[in-house]
Amino acid sequence: MTGKSFYPLALLLLFSWALAQDGKALYGQHCAACHGPEAKGIPGAIPPLAGNPRVQDEAYVLKVVREGLSGPLEVGGMSYSGVMPPMSQVSEAQARAIAQYLKGLSGAQAEARAPAPQVQGDPALGRALYLGERPLQNGGAPCQACHTVAGVGFLGGGSMGKDLTDAAKRLGGEAGLAALLQNPAFPVMREAYRGKPLTEAEAAAVAAFLAQVSNEVPRPFSSYLGRFLVAGLVVLGVLLLYQAILWQLRPKSLAERIQSQLRR
Repeated sequence: MTGKSFYPLALLLLFSWALAQDGKALYGQHCAACHGPEAKGIPGAIPPLAGNPRVQDEAYVLKVVREGLSGPLEVGGMSYSGVMPPMSQVSEAQARAIAQYLKGLSGAQAEARAPAPQVQGDPALGRALYLGERPLQNGGAPCQACHTVAGVGFLGGGSMGKDLTDAAKRLGGEAGLAALLQNPAFPVMREAYRGKPLTEAEAAAVAAFLAQVSNEVPRPFSSYLGRFLVAGLVVLGVLLLYQAILWQLRPKSLAERIQSQLRR
C-alpha cells in the first residue's frame, strides 16, 4: 500500500470511529432510556436493538428515528406491539450517527430471554395515583394533570397529553405501559419526571389501572358531552340562585313599598 492511498484510508477509518463514538453518545441521550444502555430492550415491551437484523438497514433506522414506529413486530422470536414516538428533535445527521453505532452492535446477538417476572399491579392503587389522591413517592405530578381517561373524574382531566383510555391497547399492554412509565419515551413526560421517576410498584399499579380502563366499555353519560351538560346545568342553577338573591336584596320601588304597607 502506497503512502498516498494510506492517508485517505486512515482518515476514513478515523472519521468512521469518530462517527461511531458520537453515535454512542447520541444513543445514550435519546434511546437508552427505553432500549437500555446495552440496547437489549425490555422483553415483551420494548424490542432489543443489539443483534436486531433491522438495524443493518440504515435507511430503515433513519426513518424509525425521525418518523417513529408502531407494532406489531417480532424480534428474536418475541412479539412487540408498542409505539415508538417520532423524535423530531434528532437531526438527520444525528440519526445517521446513531444508525452507524447500532450497526456496530450487530455482533451482540439478541438473547431469547423470557420476560422478567412482572410486579402485579393493583388497579385501585393505580387509580388513586392517577388522580393524585395518593401522591407519588418521588414527588412526580399525577397523570390526570396532563391526561384524561373516559369515565374517570368529573371533567376527565388535563388536555395537554393524549387521552389514555385505550393506552394499554396502543402501547403494548400492561407490561409495555409499566415499562414506559418507568422509562418515558415521550419528551414532555421525560422532562416532567426527570429526577422524579415512578417506582416499579407505582408504574405497575398505574399500568394495571389503565389496562382495566381499556377493557371497560365507557358509559354513555361519561362522554365529554354528558359531563359538560351536567356542568352547564349546575352553573345555570347557580346563576339563577344568584339572580334570585339579588332580586330579593334590590331597593324596592315606591309602588312596592305602598303595597307592603297596605298588606299590613
